[in-house]
Amino acid sequence: MTEMTAKLNFYCAWFCPFAQRAWIALLEKGVNFEYIEYNPYKEKTKEFLQLNPRGLVPVIEVNGQSVYESDVCIEFIDEYGGPANRLLPAEPMTRAKTRIICGFISREIIPAFYGLLLKQDKNAQEKIKAALLHNLKTLLTYKPDSTPFFGGNKLGMADIMLVPFAMRFPVLSHYRGFVIPETRDYESFHRWMKACKEQTSVIKTTCDIDKAIMVYQSYADGTANVRSKI
Repeated sequence: MTEMTAKLNFYCAWFCPFAQRAWIALLEKGVNFEYIEYNPYKEKTKEFLQLNPRGLVPVIEVNGQSVYESDVCIEFIDEYGGPANRLLPAEPMTRAKTRIICGFISREIIPAFYGLLLKQDKNAQEKIKAALLHNLKTLLTYKPDSTPFFGGNKLGMADIMLVPFAMRFPVLSHYRGFVIPETRDYESFHRWMKACKEQTSVIKTTCDIDKAIMVYQSYADGTANVRSKI
């Protein structure tokens, strides 16, 4: 049995933006997989911890071996799925620049997303709002104005790293009043968001926003057993 014909199990939680990254990647590459819904916050079985010692999703299992961490899963899927419809460019310099964008998203966007939800102090919330808007504005400088996505005319790894969280910005709006202005500075973001929302892989994997708001309630009211990193 070759790697591509081996059964691929995908452990996912419908509400998790990190898992959504891998889910989008699987659909974009056209990889055959079995979707396994798994809520790591309700149970962490011995069998699952053998697949991922951190006990989190996403997890990809092939032939008894596993891959986890959402960015690693995207790259694995891109290579596993073959050369067609690349999520990362083949050319080394462009590929490296894509990873730079992904690193910026991981360092500057995602911590602010969770920090804004978790912080209970109003002044701290306002500072994070301003920082998140500034970081989004900086991120947009990496995206060409001439193309709908960061890497060109189709969804790529940088887009996949960001879009699950961008689709959950209404959660921030609901709990913290966070709004991305309809101004010239953010025209590029709104065009990008519109293009992403039209992609079948995004449509099929995005959870209902009202359900997402319910999921994040414990973050917003300070009862979640997590801490902000900012």
